[in-house]
Amino acid sequence: MKTMIFIAALTLLASCNQNQRNTTASSLVTSDEIYHEVQDIADQFFAHRPMQGFNHTMTLEQAYHWQDRFAEYVQPTMGPVIGYKTGGHDPGPGFPTFPPEGIRGLMLEGMMLPSGTAITLDQTRRGFLEADFAFRVGSVDINHAQSDMELLAGLDAIVPFAEIPDPYYEAGTRSINGTIVANMGSRMSFVGEPLMIEATPAMMDKINTFTFAVHDENGVEVDTGTMATWYKPLDVVRWLRDHVHTSGKLLQPGQLLSLGNIGIIRQLHENSPRGPAYQSNAFILSYYGLSDTPVSVTININRQQE
Repeated sequence: MKTMIFIAALTLLASCNQNQRNTTASSLVTSDEIYHEVQDIADQFFAHRPMQGFNHTMTLEQAYHWQDRFAEYVQPTMGPVIGYKTGGHDPGPGFPTFPPEGIRGLMLEGMMLPSGTAITLDQTRRGFLEADFAFRVGSVDINHAQSDMELLAGLDAIVPFAEIPDPYYEAGTRSINGTIVANMGSRMSFVGEPLMIEATPAMMDKINTFTFAVHDENGVEVDTGTMATWYKPLDVVRWLRDHVHTSGKLLQPGQLLSLGNIGIIRQLHENSPRGPAYQSNAFILSYYGLSDTPVSVTININRQQE
């Protein structure tokens, strides 16, 4: 009887091991297929073709893993990760293809362009001009900062920041996981001269209450706003820092942290749900109240190349 039980146990164990091998093999095949799909999405993005949907059932943690693989694949062209970006923390309506708590993206070296760089309309397909706000990491201490003042002490500069995302997807296929994996369709980021900061109560107040505006090349005001009614920058820094930690990473000195749009967005192309196409030749974002003089970043549009 004992022999029969032992044989049955061995049979069950062998069956379990075989099932485990089958599951592992299946997972490997699936992983390979998914990675090929990630590569296809990256190739489509660079070729200005609609990105295909990425509708696999997986956790957000797994989707961010594939975002890392996306970055790994494009690194020969776009360079290494030099910071992180986020969105979905503003008081406006939620975006249906962002996770409800916010989304994290990667900033790659090849995306970064100096203020004043001119772009042409054919460089994007669904591109839009977006006023943003960014910090630069100054110390690894930010990784264990607890209070807002400690977080601020882990930053060494405010960076005037604007970008042109290009979320060009095959119609009806965009998903939360797909937006994560495709790195939010991030194509170009523009940076002005950093404004060095110190961790003081006065600077904390300025960061929470400064005003901003966008002007065109003739000084005509496009739109204005105030951070006091938008988001608390250090709350977003904390969220982004903690989210980076969930992927087993630490923030490093010199990295940029883009906190997301501050309410001024203009579409570059016609027939967009975001409104009529922007007709001016410059998008000049300025911050007021952070220093004695405004700090700014400019995106120029070269329409002669249309």
